[in-house]
Amino acid sequence: MAEETKSVTTKNFSNAVILLACIAAVLYLCVQYSEKVSSVILALIGLGVVIFVHEMGHFVTGKLSGIKVEAFAVGFGPILLGIKKTKNGLRFRILPTLFLKENDEADDGLLCFTIGTGRDPGETEYQLRLVPVGGFVKLMGQEDLGSDKPSDDPRSFVNVAIWKKVITVSAGVILNVALAVIIFVGVFTNGIEMPPAVVGGVIPGFPAAQAGLQGGDEVIEINGETELDFTTVAMAAALSGRDEAVPLTVRRRDGSVEVIEVATKNIPALGIRGFGILPANTLTVAKVEDPNKLLAETGFISGDKIVAVNGKEIEYMWEFEEIIKNSSGPGISVSVQREGFEGLIEKTLELRMAVSVSADVSNEADLGHIFSMVPRIVVSGVDNEKTAEVLQAGDIIIKTADVDNPTFLELRQLINSYVDKEMPITVLRDGEIVAGEVTPVKVSKDRAEIGVGVELDAEHPVVAKTINADNRLEPLNIPSGAQVVSVDGEKVKNFYDVVRIIRQTKGRKIELRYFVAGSDGTDSITFDVPKDSDFITAEVRLPVGIPFKVLKKLYKASGPIDAVRIGCRKTVMFIAQSYVTLRGIITRTISPKGLMGPVGMIAMSSRIISEGAFAHYFYFMGLISACLAVINFLPLPILDGGLVLLLIIEKIKGSPVNMKIQEVITYIGLGLIGALFLWITYNDIIRTFFS
Repeated sequence: MAEETKSVTTKNFSNAVILLACIAAVLYLCVQYSEKVSSVILALIGLGVVIFVHEMGHFVTGKLSGIKVEAFAVGFGPILLGIKKTKNGLRFRILPTLFLKENDEADDGLLCFTIGTGRDPGETEYQLRLVPVGGFVKLMGQEDLGSDKPSDDPRSFVNVAIWKKVITVSAGVILNVALAVIIFVGVFTNGIEMPPAVVGGVIPGFPAAQAGLQGGDEVIEINGETELDFTTVAMAAALSGRDEAVPLTVRRRDGSVEVIEVATKNIPALGIRGFGILPANTLTVAKVEDPNKLLAETGFISGDKIVAVNGKEIEYMWEFEEIIKNSSGPGISVSVQREGFEGLIEKTLELRMAVSVSADVSNEADLGHIFSMVPRIVVSGVDNEKTAEVLQAGDIIIKTADVDNPTFLELRQLINSYVDKEMPITVLRDGEIVAGEVTPVKVSKDRAEIGVGVELDAEHPVVAKTINADNRLEPLNIPSGAQVVSVDGEKVKNFYDVVRIIRQTKGRKIELRYFVAGSDGTDSITFDVPKDSDFITAEVRLPVGIPFKVLKKLYKASGPIDAVRIGCRKTVMFIAQSYVTLRGIITRTISPKGLMGPVGMIAMSSRIISEGAFAHYFYFMGLISACLAVINFLPLPILDGGLVLLLIIEKIKGSPVNMKIQEVITYIGLGLIGALFLWITYNDIIRTFFS
């Protein structure tokens, strides 16, 4: 007995030391990072409310159905505090599994005590547990791990009518849906700023681009719905059929209105179907976490607003982007309005030509070209240490393996064929030829990399290759490595000059003269530039991305009835979005890496809180509530939907599913869901703290 007492005392002392160390660590974090900690606490409270409402559904309907509720817990893991009415008074259990007493009973502990006087004993203990990212209601006879326990008690879960069981199990999901509606009603009663259904840009090669949508257009109606934000447009595409064209009523930027039918296409980066429409931005630089890095890389600070380009006043981002796209020079000048600075700040922004018109280059038509001419590739940056020993920014790639002047497509194909092998590469550096070898490394199933960024060499008018990129365009018969000397009788210094002249000569036949190294003189070729197209797809872009603020519009209900309508519509939309996401994961068109678990939810909501966007915080909580309703009602073991499925089977066959089968299904489901939870949590941590 003395030995047992000594063991309990030692264990309690060890636990006390660990507890004090944890409390000290938490207090230190609270003092050192008070703002972040307060944001995390508010995020935990929000997630806790969503979970509490879900469990309250089970609790209330269980009570109303006559089922004995043994415990109502918020959180998982060890009990921090348990409160229950007993015949001797109100019993408090504080850390009962952490601090034991001699001859401890299973449900008692050293810090357990009772206050007050005798009263009618209660049947439910209300618990607060250590990990505040879940919760549960313990119904008598119901077991999460294994089959339900047989019992003679009429108030046991196993002994009540099946319809009562179904209602009790489903109530949590129903209340989560109701909570989402209530949250959205509140949000839209007060108003929230969201990205409007304005086209910021279109992805080349996608249906929106083919339908003629352009920056500044606004979608004002889809399938009879007129109150649209950008999410609504994206969901209309995601929910459409594979070959279905969606009718969009569009207000063009000139004010005209027309109805166009736009098909959808799978977006590889998102794994869902989309129109290829990008959200609109403003001309104001957004707030960033590292303002010093922003200033060093772009010359801008948060709050800067571009008001003019090349001396021309602009008001919209699409104007800025079109000026860049149609630029025929290596740079543009911008006038910037800066808070606290009198007058305007004049800046020159460098421009570069992108190697492709698509994120996924699979054929020559995806390459950027100038009337079929593809410039050489130049290295824009190196982020691989071994490759940096061979290549550096500014190198012009003139040979890779046995291919002279490779295009971006040819370079990518060669890299994939040389995985883990030394690949010869020759570059032109400051007028000198430099040869070396690089080793491509596989980064995914179908792709390898050497760790460099590339762009088109627009500074030197040397043709790497002419390609058949458009069935309306016959490739110019110009040899690889030829240097363009003049276009339409005007000497050119770079490809920007070539672009400018071709655009100035639409509807005319022009002559292009070029020189091939080793030849006696220049050769020429003539071609017609059509009136309706200049056949120039090589896009001019900013080499460094400037983080502009997203364009937002205030969305506010006109009254209570309108708020309820919007709340219901938003809830249905997010439920549908959840099912679309799950369908995409099952069909492997969406990567499960994009899924968000408790850590991701807390990180996202705390970030929203830290930005002071409380309307968006509540909006996010509504989204979480709707999504949790979907997840919980999936027909999987240990989830509410799985339990309902077993009850339906029981009703059909007239008896419960075999206990052994229930146990096997439960343990398999628990293992799969547990593994998925750990994997999602790992991705959340990587995304939150290391990306």
